[in-house]
Amino acid sequence: MGWGEIISSQLLIEALSLPAASLPAVLFTAAALAAGAFAVYFYIPSWRVRRVPGPVALPLVGHLPLFVKHGPGLFRMLSKEYGPIYRFHMGRQPLVMVADAELCKEVGIKKFKSIPNRSIPTPIRGSPIHNKGLFFTR
Repeated sequence: MGWGEIISSQLLIEALSLPAASLPAVLFTAAALAAGAFAVYFYIPSWRVRRVPGPVALPLVGHLPLFVKHGPGLFRMLSKEYGPIYRFHMGRQPLVMVADAELCKEVGIKKFKSIPNRSIPTPIRGSPIHNKGLFFTR
């Protein structure tokens, strides 16, 4: 190793070392980036169904507090307020609900292959009973 390599490695070490005053700025930047990544991670699924009408979902829990408050009658209430097609967030997972029998028939039989994302919601994924349903087949 020559003198030029030693000097350049010392300059590199000095350039990378930060003064103590900039440590809070680096920590703040790292925290802001982590918070931004966290927000994007939870917002991306709902971005895909943003044009489907429905109530505003809470972060992390979605519409589950509404479901606890109103019970199964919530879906009837949402269909009266937002129409026969609306969105419901089960935690982070957005679901597009179809509340009309004729529309269900059209979506389930006629337009089934044209639906690009028929992903299984996380709470249903582990259930052996629900994995054999029409909408969760590939």
